[in-house]
Amino acid sequence: MKKISVIVPVYNVSAYLPRCLESLVAQTLTEYEVILVNDGSTDASGEICQTYADKYPALIQYYEKENGGLSDARNYGLPYATGQYVLFIDSDDYVEPEMLARMYAKSQAGQKKIVECNFFWEYETKKRADIIESYASLKDYLVKGRVVAWNKLYLRDWLLATKVKFPVGLLYEDQEFFFKLVTYLTDITEVALDPVCEVHYVQRGDSISYRETTRVQEIFTIYADILSFYEQRGCLAKYRSELEYRFSRNLLGNVLVRKVLKIKDKALRRQLLDQIKQTLRHDFPKYKHNPYLKTRSKVNLYLRVVDPLLFKLFYII
Repeated sequence: MKKISVIVPVYNVSAYLPRCLESLVAQTLTEYEVILVNDGSTDASGEICQTYADKYPALIQYYEKENGGLSDARNYGLPYATGQYVLFIDSDDYVEPEMLARMYAKSQAGQKKIVECNFFWEYETKKRADIIESYASLKDYLVKGRVVAWNKLYLRDWLLATKVKFPVGLLYEDQEFFFKLVTYLTDITEVALDPVCEVHYVQRGDSISYRETTRVQEIFTIYADILSFYEQRGCLAKYRSELEYRFSRNLLGNVLVRKVLKIKDKALRRQLLDQIKQTLRHDFPKYKHNPYLKTRSKVNLYLRVVDPLLFKLFYII
């Protein structure tokens, strides 16, 4: 059995793909495989994938499919994985040469269900380390955990047993994947941390997350599905404070400030502001009393001062 299967969804990233693939074939670990899933690329990505597959036939598997989006490509590649662990790497990012070896060492030969690493936010002229040293509990993991899928090894048999997949056709797919998987953990000791920044998370101005501002409303579908899932799993009451804090912080922070307020279409901006307000009123009407808001931080101060009057100003900005 391979120790790790690396699944790489590929879609129109010919400018970034060679660097990604070079970083994967240069790994110091020997017992691993790379699964490339070409999600209907229309540029030279397919030719690049085929070139690497021909050059490294014992290491790389290459598959082509019609375009279905990032989630669909990841889900498509999973049945082909044979490794003890599965890792999802985005094709515009690249990784450190000892990443797989260091992360597998943290798994204690398959004893951990998730192995997470730190990473770099890589911009054109600078990079910033995203570092977490430890998680105190599963509740702490829900509050502080990085929801991205590409900085984690997942124990394959466990992942398949959960039946959790990426939601096809929706943005914010990593959030749904992360929050659903946490419900299948019994203790934080099942999660290991590699303290090294192993992934270079490349920030692109033309990426989907930057370009698709009109799809911001899909976050409401994602959050509603997560809350419904927690209720079905019988753990919504147990983790309500954590989900309330995490979701309200994201809606009023990343979604509102970084996305909605930048939308030029006034009708769409008003619609999204209404949806944020309605979601908070319906799902988290007492979010301002959340215990995690007591911690001193700039983000928490902002969340505490957002009131109906201030929110009205967002409609006219």
